Amino acid sequence: MSGLLNRTPFLEESAVLFTDQKVTDARAKIVEWLNTAAMGSTTEKCDSLAKIQEIILNTQVDLIEEFTENILCFSQDPVQDVRRAVVGFIEQICKVKIEYLPRVVNILAMLLRDSSPQVIKRVIQACGSIYKNALKWICSNIEITEEVEQAWNTMSLIKAEIVDMIDHDNDGIRTNAVKFLEGVVILQTYADEDSMKRSKDFSLEDVPITLKIARRRKLEVEALNIFDCLLKFHGASHISSVNLIACTGTLCTIAKLRTSLMKPVVDAIKNLLSNLPPTLTDSQVSSVKKNLKMQLLNLLKNRGSIDMQHIIVALLQDLGASIQEISRAIPKIDKQEQQRRAKRNLENANETSSAKRTKVEAPIPIDSRPMEIDYDELDQQKLRSNKLNEKFIADHLNNLETVVQLVMASITSLPNEIPTFFTNSYKPIVNMSKAQQITKIASMLAEQMTESRIGPGTSAFTKEPPMRLCAQTDDDDIITTESRTVGEESPIIDLEMAERDEGVKNSGDIRKEEATKKLRETMERAKGEALLQRMKQRVKTLKLQEITKPLSKQAKEQFMLDAISRILKAEWQCVKGGVSVKRRKILTVMAATFPDNVREVILNFIMADLKNRIELAFSWLYEEYCLLQGFTRHSYIKTEHKPDHAYNKLFSQLVAGTIAKKETKEKVILLRRIYLESPILPDDSITNLISMCELEEMSFHCLELVKDLAVRRPTRRSRFLNILLTYSVHENGALRERALESVISLYVTHKVLTNKVDEFALEWLKFLEAEKPPAQMFSAEYGRPEAVLVWNEDLIKICLTVVLALMPYHEDMIHNLSEVYIVATSDIKRIILRAVEAPVKKMGPDNAQILKLIEQCPKGVETLITRIVHTLTEKSSPTLELVSRVRELYQNKVNDVRILIPVLSGLTKSEILAALPKFLKLNPVVVKEVFNRLLGVGPEFSSQTIPVTPNEILLALHTIDISKCELKYVVKATSMCLAEKDVYTQDVLASCLQQLVEITPLPTLLMRTVIQSLTLYTRLTTFVVNLLQRLILKQVWKYKVIWDGFLKCCQRLKPQSYPVLIQLPLAQLQDTLTQCPDLRQPLVEYAEAINQNQGGHISQQIMDVLTGNSQDVFVTDESLGYIQIENIKKEKEDYVEMPTPTRGQPLPPGED
Repeated sequence: MSGLLNRTPFLEESAVLFTDQKVTDARAKIVEWLNTAAMGSTTEKCDSLAKIQEIILNTQVDLIEEFTENILCFSQDPVQDVRRAVVGFIEQICKVKIEYLPRVVNILAMLLRDSSPQVIKRVIQACGSIYKNALKWICSNIEITEEVEQAWNTMSLIKAEIVDMIDHDNDGIRTNAVKFLEGVVILQTYADEDSMKRSKDFSLEDVPITLKIARRRKLEVEALNIFDCLLKFHGASHISSVNLIACTGTLCTIAKLRTSLMKPVVDAIKNLLSNLPPTLTDSQVSSVKKNLKMQLLNLLKNRGSIDMQHIIVALLQDLGASIQEISRAIPKIDKQEQQRRAKRNLENANETSSAKRTKVEAPIPIDSRPMEIDYDELDQQKLRSNKLNEKFIADHLNNLETVVQLVMASITSLPNEIPTFFTNSYKPIVNMSKAQQITKIASMLAEQMTESRIGPGTSAFTKEPPMRLCAQTDDDDIITTESRTVGEESPIIDLEMAERDEGVKNSGDIRKEEATKKLRETMERAKGEALLQRMKQRVKTLKLQEITKPLSKQAKEQFMLDAISRILKAEWQCVKGGVSVKRRKILTVMAATFPDNVREVILNFIMADLKNRIELAFSWLYEEYCLLQGFTRHSYIKTEHKPDHAYNKLFSQLVAGTIAKKETKEKVILLRRIYLESPILPDDSITNLISMCELEEMSFHCLELVKDLAVRRPTRRSRFLNILLTYSVHENGALRERALESVISLYVTHKVLTNKVDEFALEWLKFLEAEKPPAQMFSAEYGRPEAVLVWNEDLIKICLTVVLALMPYHEDMIHNLSEVYIVATSDIKRIILRAVEAPVKKMGPDNAQILKLIEQCPKGVETLITRIVHTLTEKSSPTLELVSRVRELYQNKVNDVRILIPVLSGLTKSEILAALPKFLKLNPVVVKEVFNRLLGVGPEFSSQTIPVTPNEILLALHTIDISKCELKYVVKATSMCLAEKDVYTQDVLASCLQQLVEITPLPTLLMRTVIQSLTLYTRLTTFVVNLLQRLILKQVWKYKVIWDGFLKCCQRLKPQSYPVLIQLPLAQLQDTLTQCPDLRQPLVEYAEAINQNQGGHISQQIMDVLTGNSQDVFVTDESLGYIQIENIKKEKEDYVEMPTPTRGQPLPPGED
């Protein structure tokens, strides 16, 4: 503790911070606002961050260092407005102090990958100014440190990601990306003479030639590539109107500021006018043309567009610009300017592009003073080179393939006998780990590469050896400090006077400047050492042992604990005073290096309010990690435990304290931070996490944490993926679904170990080929400690879970599923048929693998294919490709007509009618589905278009060959059709019956259909009576079944059917009365009524038949049912001529 208290600069700094009243007040306000931002609503958070930004960036700039980290912590806030506010803060801090870029650039890169499009757009907007300031900054830095280089590399990665975002799904992100790329192209190209000038403009000419991390040529090539990307994006056919207008403005701005790019911009606009995107509406086309007109007029005003004036004018005329507008826009150029331009164009034509970049440097004058090689600087360069080469070699030695290639390449050059110098100098490697051996070999090889000046370490050497002024050897030596006193004048003054006497120093002499600077530093160091030596001689040493007595061990420990307690209790005072970071560092060192009683006190303090003191816990955890890895000081506390004991113990205590909390939300947040932000995870912590996954209230959050760990911890990625895969086949259904969601996220979004996931899924799928469940499926980690000897539905579904979930993303797995289906039992097949529905719907009917499976159709997969096709066509019409594959399958491989049912709407009329007899033989439920599809019955089939009309279907049913399909199936089918009254309306049936009567020979089911139609629609009575009359002409009595139906129909239609019956030939009339005696009396009455009331006349023969007085009078043969004259037996000797019927009465059959 005495060492800490004796740190005078520390106390002085703290005193200054506390005494400055303005700074103290500002600090107190910032702390209050930070607390409000941490606990308040979204609006309060944003307002507080805005107030803090205003103070530390505009009023109290000295507080930037202290509070920057606190504000950057809000980049993880779940509210997108807060994250956007953090981006705004980063943008402003880079404007005020670009030196902070290395500290904030990683946060910027992280937010660029945010899930919210609003945050991404804000990041891209901020990157425009940050990138410009960053480029200016590295150009102004004399020495490029590793930190600066790393920051620039990160900015370059951000730039590359934004370039890729030009094809982003979000319209706004594409627009912002285009505006950012505009700035990049302008910054990384050369300004022209005619370029429009802007204040604080920056171009490639401002980049130093000596800048290694950003070469001019590379920047220019990159800018031109980005410019080409913008041109391609501008000419894309799918571009939206907003993006098109933004991209046009960007290209025109580039053309105005870099006139060398004027021609491709004008050509792009010309091509756009001739090929406007077809996706634009009329109003959008009008807006685009209006914008193009404005941009072209602005281009025309630029002097750099003189060579392109004729093209621009023609484009403007096409866009409807008036001559006056064009004239006002053309710049005025005098003759001298024209001559100068013509001369410049001639010179440009004769020079190469490389000559434009050549800069002739003035010769470096040779210094008259003697110089020598600076071996100290040369040793430093060798040391840096060794480090670079050693890192390069160590990275490559970790690759087994590289090591094998090195050995094979060098083994051919080995001598047959061991050289003597190798025997003398060789030292065997004993008791060294693999990492230590790699480090040793890399160190040896790095020294050899440094000596040979090869490898990446060559960048540490200057082109010329480092030089310095030769040291003087006479009595008046500049650096002889022994003859000088403390008060004497510094030798630096003499050197500066000497330099002024020699004249003005040449600015290009870099070696001379370096030598002078190094000499000046050496002198100052020598002077300081001399002063310190003299002070030691003057001050008398004070020994505490002579004036104090030692304290007891108990007293020392008590004082130490009291001091630590005071530091712990001064939490708020340190925050208010702005020294909370220093306090946290003190406590961290104490907790990590002091005895266990101190650790326990600090740990209890942290656990009392872990939510607000989590940063202290992390500082302690990282300090333990540094001690473990040997990055920092060693603890002087002797211990018998392993080196990682302290770290593991602290981690376990933090996790245990977090789990003990009652509030779930707070518990989850703290657990995520501990697991995600800790440097390493002990094995025990992973075991604890697995056990927490099985707790119902924590399973969802813990599985989500395991997924994030698999993404963010590459070294443990396989372990965490195994955990998720284990739970994806767990007995607990809820746990299984949550784990499966995480696995799919890793597989699809993050592409984490996809091969391993595929292997796991196929392994569990192959289990279904076994006769009984394999032993691998049963263990405590799967929630199935006891084995089962028989397959059940739950086990089968578990084996299918992962495969079916991956199938929409790894489509080849449908073939693996079909292979298992072939050899599976009937129970497994039935479950597969039910389970395959969901993934097949996601894959869609156009999926190439599904079409391939249908085309190949391995033997035994027919039912599965039928199910797949049914699923794909359940709520939508089949695609042409699907119909084609199913048709080929039916014709060549599968002679099961059921395969055609899902694609009925895609078949031709002839194909449907040809397959109709086969459909009728199927199960009644299936037949019902077929006719629902054909007739469009039901909401799922109403939208489908069938090439066969209901009328044609009914006609086809009546004309089916009975030899191909039994009559009973046809009867059921016609009844099924007529039951759909919405389809077979009265008009449809009338049309259908009309066509049925015309068929020759008459369909067997004609009269059955007629009677059913009458039953459905009684209004068809008159129409049916007319049909009956037509049937008499077609000699309906020749068809036994139809004739019976004819008589039944007449019975139903009496008395409307009496005129029809009267028209029957005598033999058929006699047959009718014989089969239907109940018709005799009504017909007699009808005939008598006609003779009496209507003035008509019914022949006596008909009357005799009706009254039953004529027996065996007529003998009919097979001659169409008519009575032959020679076969008439005369009852009377005298011939009585039959009276001719009156006009209007129907003629007898055969005489009409």
